[in-house]
Amino acid sequence: MRKVFSLIAIMLCITLLAQEKRLFMPKEMRQAYEKGTRSYDGKPGPNYWHNTVGYDIEASIDPETRGINGKSTIKYQNNSPDDLSAIVVRLYNDVYKKGNTRLTNIDDRDVNDGMTLNMVQVRGDSIDLESRSVTRNGTNLFIRLEEPVKSGESIDLAINWETVIPYTNRRTGVADSTSFFVAYWYPQIAVYDDVFGWDTQNYTFRTEFYNNLANFNVEFTAPESFTIWATGVLQNPEEVFNDEILDRYNTALTAADPLDIISGNDLNGDFSHKSGTWKFKVDEVPDFAFAMSDHYEWNAASQKVDGKDVLISSVYPMGNPQAFAAMTPNQQKTMKHFSEDIPGVPYPYPRFTTFIGLGGGGMEFPMMAYNGGPGLGVTVHEMFHMYFPMYVRVNERRFAWMDEGWADYITSLVTNRFFQGDDSPLFTNFKGSVGGMQGQYEDLPLFASSQFMDGTNYGYSAYPLPAFIYSMLHQHLGDEVFFKAYKEYINRWAKKSPIPFDFFYTMEDVSGQDLSWLWKPWFFEFGAPDIKIGGIKKDKLNIINAGSRPVPVKVEVKYNDGTDYETTMSGKSIYGKEEVVVTIPEYKKIETISVNASVPDLDDTDNFYPSLQERMANVDVPESIIGTYNIANFNIQAMMEQEDGLVKVKVPAAGMNVVVLPNEDKWESLDGQIVISFDDSGDKTSMTMELKQFGVTVQGDKE
Repeated sequence: MRKVFSLIAIMLCITLLAQEKRLFMPKEMRQAYEKGTRSYDGKPGPNYWHNTVGYDIEASIDPETRGINGKSTIKYQNNSPDDLSAIVVRLYNDVYKKGNTRLTNIDDRDVNDGMTLNMVQVRGDSIDLESRSVTRNGTNLFIRLEEPVKSGESIDLAINWETVIPYTNRRTGVADSTSFFVAYWYPQIAVYDDVFGWDTQNYTFRTEFYNNLANFNVEFTAPESFTIWATGVLQNPEEVFNDEILDRYNTALTAADPLDIISGNDLNGDFSHKSGTWKFKVDEVPDFAFAMSDHYEWNAASQKVDGKDVLISSVYPMGNPQAFAAMTPNQQKTMKHFSEDIPGVPYPYPRFTTFIGLGGGGMEFPMMAYNGGPGLGVTVHEMFHMYFPMYVRVNERRFAWMDEGWADYITSLVTNRFFQGDDSPLFTNFKGSVGGMQGQYEDLPLFASSQFMDGTNYGYSAYPLPAFIYSMLHQHLGDEVFFKAYKEYINRWAKKSPIPFDFFYTMEDVSGQDLSWLWKPWFFEFGAPDIKIGGIKKDKLNIINAGSRPVPVKVEVKYNDGTDYETTMSGKSIYGKEEVVVTIPEYKKIETISVNASVPDLDDTDNFYPSLQERMANVDVPESIIGTYNIANFNIQAMMEQEDGLVKVKVPAAGMNVVVLPNEDKWESLDGQIVISFDDSGDKTSMTMELKQFGVTVQGDKE
């Protein structure tokens, strides 16, 4: 038997050394694979575990004071092999406490003494919050136990608390004087996992989720004029709704066509429910959020998912329902395509509600989205978050790219294919959002923990950069293999918590390919892509690879008879090569050649034939357009400058430094994603800049 165990140990060491030769693995992660909680084929290991929580919460809400008074009983199940000598409780709203670290500005009215804890019991005994066994630091409460929670056992806690809904509208807060979206509102048990142990990172407004799988029974008490929408399924609709609204609610549960459960007509006058007590229940979700208002309309419909009806709700301020008419149908269509096509995994929950009220952007919680408007992009993006980080509970606090990057990429993919009818590859969609940071000192290897990213590079590293990498992976593998591997990754890690290697190994396991040529330079090393034209001789185009990160190489040729030609090579085919040669058909008719005009590149001014300087040689650049423009609605500046014979638009606040070329009466970026026009008919020259990738148009006047 000893020989068998020795052989297993030797084989494990050989496997570990082989993997580390390809990709460096930090010590904490290596230990997880050695203990068998994770496997080198990308599957959860035979010894995988995660701890779970059950919450029973009663909360009363006073809209006038924004106060929440709550009582919770908690059962924490220790499924780990370790005896736990302490419990860590998150007090998210302590981020507003005087002296605590915050990485964003807040409303001065929100600075306070933190969440009020009126009682904390452990195993039925009250604990002294001033004793040495309790430490309150940052947004965490550390409780040292007299007797540990042994492996396989559970522990009961009870906490009575008070908190206030913040005016600061950051993922949660006051939407208007009587409308609120509420998250981070209850004492929450932190995650203890097989890699890092207790997650003790403080909440500072930047990084978002990493939560336990939990069951919730929540009862709210609020004024009867308020409607509450929440994570989970309403358990007592017949006690809350009057007969007419109850009938609409029940109809919506199976209705394919959207209908108003609460309309503007209902809200005009003295609107009231039968009861102000709302009961919600849900199992196996990582968090719980709710929204409430006394003047929001409610439109809803059902979507069939895997033979079951999912209630989809759109909730928005009364008075202009036409502005929100497309929301419910867009959510239905999105859920259908998520469930059946991309990623092809049935939506895992019985409800989804979008509440409109955030000043800008969007935010997600299980079965809930808090969006700034009814736009399609944010609607799709926030709904996708129900897969990551809700269904697949990635550690977004450390690996935001495992969550936000997928949301960015799948949003673009689903929107293009199913709303716009465009199934072209998307690796050309990210030049503007990725290119500005490429090769800079703060362009850290993506594997670096998100906690070390700041305001300069966090958004870049969490959103467009990983989305671009996923697009390259998709382009390389093709639809069939990519979707098969991605779907398998989701199914393997549903309700569990993968780390980056679980993703890497799953994609390799299912595809049957060694993908370290992509993982290593993009996730583990500094560098940048840098493709350039080395020369052209007859039909032979010489392309030099001066960069260290592989990208697809897209060659576009325009002929003097108005026709064109293009070809694309996978990043793998040029990876590690200093140069490649491409044969151009009908070379005698060549007018222009562009290489990676729409792909991120460290220096794209050397990617064109004839050179950009030659193309600009006879262009008369109006002196009136050169200068600095104040973009008032975003409080930033854009500069039009001439540099090295080229015209560039620079937006320092967005990391933008882009060459633009004239196209009739407008100026366009090399990838066509930025279009700029000028008007000098007034006292000042004004600029209108369309950012096609983001669906945004900005305007500004010249200083």
